Amino acid sequence: MRKIIAIAATLILSSGALSAQRLIVRMDDIGASHAENLAIIKCYQEGIGRSAEIMPVCPWFLEAATMLNENPGLDVGVHVALRSEWIGYKWRPITNCPSLCDEDGYMNFNFGGKADLKEIEAEIRAQIELALKYVKNVTHITDHCMWTMIMPELGEMAKRIAADYGLRYQGSGDEEIGIYNLPVGYGGEGSYEDRLLEGIKKMEKGKTYWTIEHPGLDNEEMKGIYEIGRDGKRTNVGRDRQAVTNAFTSPKIMQYIKENGIELVSFGDVMREHKVIKK
Repeated sequence: MRKIIAIAATLILSSGALSAQRLIVRMDDIGASHAENLAIIKCYQEGIGRSAEIMPVCPWFLEAATMLNENPGLDVGVHVALRSEWIGYKWRPITNCPSLCDEDGYMNFNFGGKADLKEIEAEIRAQIELALKYVKNVTHITDHCMWTMIMPELGEMAKRIAADYGLRYQGSGDEEIGIYNLPVGYGGEGSYEDRLLEGIKKMEKGKTYWTIEHPGLDNEEMKGIYEIGRDGKRTNVGRDRQAVTNAFTSPKIMQYIKENGIELVSFGDVMREHKVIKK
């Protein structure tokens, strides 16, 4: 009788889990700056962020690693950078890979068809190994600035390399393990908070969704991180990333999630469920 009751209880719990919406909130670029480190940890501790992507090539990597280890519930991906996109703020690779760099040794914004695949593989592995050396809770890897769009063949390389370390390349084959993109529009009408909430409201029962953004703080440090827009002016990265931080810690969004029984999960949670990673 006890066995029958236990089985019934398990079925009820499983049914409840399957009927609920689940949300993965991915936060990119931890390690890129102190401001981004602070914002991403805040979005985990006080908000809805559950997966953080760390950049081993960036100057605030070691601080980010310490913060992530102090928050073991925060899932971590290695945010492999093969490009350096900002105007006055650049980073160099870990390995000797001149085909990815400019004449001063900084990573290029674009590397296109001139990049050497052996150099790329060595750099990807070096970044993963550095992250694994300092961060305990790594489950996956991701690509910074969508380098797989520049060289599509890098997608298969990333999957192969990730598997060698017992990890998974997130962003390729997500639907194979039941993860779907959250319908959040970029730009357009309304604040990012409003668009994020509207996307959450469209989530279907029994499905797991993910969304990606870049939390940060609108402070003096972030003013030094910018691009030049089509109008010839500096982009306001701090303002835009503060808006993300505000949305990810929004009482309105958190209240909606709580009232509607939406479960906040991480990539690691889902990957372990589907047994596609070893840790």
